[in-house]
Amino acid sequence: MTTDAVAPHVYFAAAAGIDGSVRVLGVHAGGLSAADLALVRTVLTHELESSGRPLFLYENASRITALLSGDIDVEGCRELLADLPPAIRSQLRVGLSAARPVAEVANASRQAHVAAAAASGGTAVLDFGEIAGGELLVSTPCREVLRVVGESTLGRVDDYDRVNRTALLPTLRALLEANGHIESAAAVLGIHRHTLRTRVARIERILECSLTSACVRAELVLALIVCEYPQRQAP
Repeated sequence: MTTDAVAPHVYFAAAAGIDGSVRVLGVHAGGLSAADLALVRTVLTHELESSGRPLFLYENASRITALLSGDIDVEGCRELLADLPPAIRSQLRVGLSAARPVAEVANASRQAHVAAAAASGGTAVLDFGEIAGGELLVSTPCREVLRVVGESTLGRVDDYDRVNRTALLPTLRALLEANGHIESAAAVLGIHRHTLRTRVARIERILECSLTSACVRAELVLALIVCEYPQRQAP
């Protein structure tokens, strides 16, 4: 899928439903091996092609974006991933955008990935329309505020990683996605909880804040979604 859509209908009209609308499926696969991620991509490709749908699939780091017809629903998206082994499917977080005109495909893509970031792992597909306040993250003024917040907080962690060849940002991402639960985040990263606590303490020193605060974590989650820092493999 190309993002250089001067005239979106030229590229994406084939994916639209009868009413001319599209939906975007966002799949977050952080923590999967390269082989498992390739299997997710293969299964999605096969399901789209075998159903006669045009293939618009884009992968960036551990995120997959698929352009679908506007008439597909959550159950239809679940079926696209049904053939994946349960062990892989359980590690995915999947979001579905609202139906949007083809010209608004970029907006639909943001919605899908906002929903995926908020989704729980497993078989569920989170519809963007079910997220209270979700429009906040596609509002340009709000996104700009969150981007500034991200650059002044997450950017410091990212800079630290690049200078010191560490991977504290993926650690922070895992902690935020686990809603601050140390044991769950440690399991996702494949490290001992004491190791994670040591990393968290270092992150807190960099950010000069406590990650035990739900308000702090919520602000960082929103900034992380908007800033879209690239995934790095945690050591």
